[in-house]
Amino acid sequence: MKSDARLLAYKIIHQFNHDKKLDVILDDVFRAARPDNKTKSRVQVLVHEIIRLKGRLDLMIMHISGKTLKQIQKPIISILRIGFYEIMMDDSVPDYAAVNSSVNLTRSILSKKSAGFTNAILRKLTFKKHNEKEWTNVLLNNPNWNSLPKWIQDRWKKSLGEHNQIKMIASINFKPANFIRVQNGKRELDEIKRILKQDGIESETFLEIFLKISCGLGKVLKTALFRNGKISIQNPASAAIADCLGVKFGDTVLDVCAAPGTKSLYLSSLVGVKGAVLASDINEQRVKLGIADIKRHGKSNIQWAVKDASKNKFPNSNYILIDAPCTGTGVMARKPDIRWRRKKGDIFKMSKRQLKILNHCSKFLNPNGTIVYATCSIEPEENWNVVEQFLNLNPQFFVDNINSKVPKEWLDRRGALRTLPYLHDVDGMFAVKMKRSL
Repeated sequence: MKSDARLLAYKIIHQFNHDKKLDVILDDVFRAARPDNKTKSRVQVLVHEIIRLKGRLDLMIMHISGKTLKQIQKPIISILRIGFYEIMMDDSVPDYAAVNSSVNLTRSILSKKSAGFTNAILRKLTFKKHNEKEWTNVLLNNPNWNSLPKWIQDRWKKSLGEHNQIKMIASINFKPANFIRVQNGKRELDEIKRILKQDGIESETFLEIFLKISCGLGKVLKTALFRNGKISIQNPASAAIADCLGVKFGDTVLDVCAAPGTKSLYLSSLVGVKGAVLASDINEQRVKLGIADIKRHGKSNIQWAVKDASKNKFPNSNYILIDAPCTGTGVMARKPDIRWRRKKGDIFKMSKRQLKILNHCSKFLNPNGTIVYATCSIEPEENWNVVEQFLNLNPQFFVDNINSKVPKEWLDRRGALRTLPYLHDVDGMFAVKMKRSL
């Protein structure tokens, strides 16, 4: 199994070029190869962790080989990343197995000569690992050890302070916790935990309607609880954004930039059968995912449409949620490819787009209505800066208090939802609740 997994992992890692989303490459390779679930799960772990730690792995490869990456064939770099990861970071794989499989993979893809190079580098690595246990100490002060572009490290040092920057980097370089939301809330929490345990999934309560699970999401997706909509995969910080709206049973919510609909589904539970969630997104394929999920959870009060939140017409509403497109720096732990795909100029481009969406959608808010502007970014330019610009342009709007359903420790001193992975053990999210004057 692991041999096949390594070949598929190689194909994905070799294709990853900082432009195409990692999930898209994974889907393409899986569609062509059709691996079994066990192999698929192993590939996903390998690929996500190797892409997460790519900067650190490359630094070690250069140190051990004595060569720059430009001096090593690109296919060999991809194979060495797998070998280095398994030898240095994966205790489940014996060193000899990691070396042999990488050598065989090199031989099958390139040549016997190239396999000899891979063998020499990996054997040198295993020698260092067992005989010079502190060999990595000389690399710790190199920025590449953090496996994060230098420009992001520099801006986090400025915005978070050096102490918190170190914590933030550490938090995104570990696989994050997985959470599930119990559809019918706390009254079913204990029963859901019991059923999950029968399925071999250990869980613990995290807030009122969430469980933190100790396994990968693949196992959850196969449960009857997930298939029949009793549970859904959602980060608690994501749900907190929906809670900021303060909707009640019977309300109608305009939910823009909503696909694939994780927050829409939660909102549908809050407004109930007499309420409605008018969900939309500019991306037709993602909207299709939201529509397809209705078959699983059976919520008939979500209506999907393909719409551009920066220019299309929407019905007037008392409640609007804008889950704005953003750089995603708050979810880098969950989506490790983001760090490599983002460019410095993206933050400015996103902030302009976000302000345009907020300005446009605010036109459809009724007097005394509530609008929540949210991102999964931790960058000030995409968060308070956008809100401040909007408020300066629209004096009829004002910041309102977020309800007590959201944990107090998740609110910043100005009253916005602001979660940080290293502080709250959830995704990095931002949300401001605003109201329109009568």
